[in-house]
Amino acid sequence: MNVYIVQLDWSTTDCEDTDLFVYDTYDKAYNKFKELIAEEKSINSWVGDIEWDDEGQPIGQYEFWCNYDNSGESEVYWHITDQYDWYRHTFIDLLIKEVM
Repeated sequence: MNVYIVQLDWSTTDCEDTDLFVYDTYDKAYNKFKELIAEEKSINSWVGDIEWDDEGQPIGQYEFWCNYDNSGESEVYWHITDQYDWYRHTFIDLLIKEVM
């Protein structure tokens, strides 16, 4: 049996935290994963100040990695770091863990 963990790890220059959300199905976890990305891109986060191009890439000096594979068979992630302030990052991961 699997559990699906959505992990939001974020940091700014003066603050940091990690939030965990646990789900019994991949679809519920994937929906939360996408919801967190949308929230981070809103004005409520440092990520909300970033401009994005038509292909979903940030414009400016940012390290950005993502994997949106929605097959349900692999972990997905959305990671962004400010190259001018390495303390500013947002990492969102959907982790699949087998429990016995």
